[in-house]
Amino acid sequence: MLETGTRPEFECFDVGIVRCVEMYVQTGMYQGLPEYNFVMGVASGMPADPDLLPILLKLKLPGAPWQTTVIGRAEIWHVHRRTAELGGPLRSGLEDTFYLPDGVKATSARPRTGQLVRYAREAGPRGAWRSARRAVTSAGVWARRARE
Repeated sequence: MLETGTRPEFECFDVGIVRCVEMYVQTGMYQGLPEYNFVMGVASGMPADPDLLPILLKLKLPGAPWQTTVIGRAEIWHVHRRTAELGGPLRSGLEDTFYLPDGVKATSARPRTGQLVRYAREAGPRGAWRSARRAVTSAGVWARRARE
């Protein structure tokens, strides 16, 4: 990684992985500020539980960027809302969910992205809305939806 300038994203499927990232930095296996991706909703990992986010943020290195990838159905939307409230960037892709908060199957990325924009706006200036341009969606429509 050092030779090529590669900057990995550390996908954390459980709390133990979050803690290991700091060990990588302490031992010199990784240099710089790591980027965390808290992956929730996978059966063998962390559940899609918004109450876990403050704990995960407490365990990550101070100042390190983070995001959530939430996989599932209706349960993912509570995590997205909490991510926005805590100032994290929002993302959604068809690989994460096909469903909207009301359980209706989405036919495109637009309604999912629209819901994320609503959460970001509701979170206000202290939440994710301040960093809306950083948000990532699989369809790349965030900036357009944010202006609508």
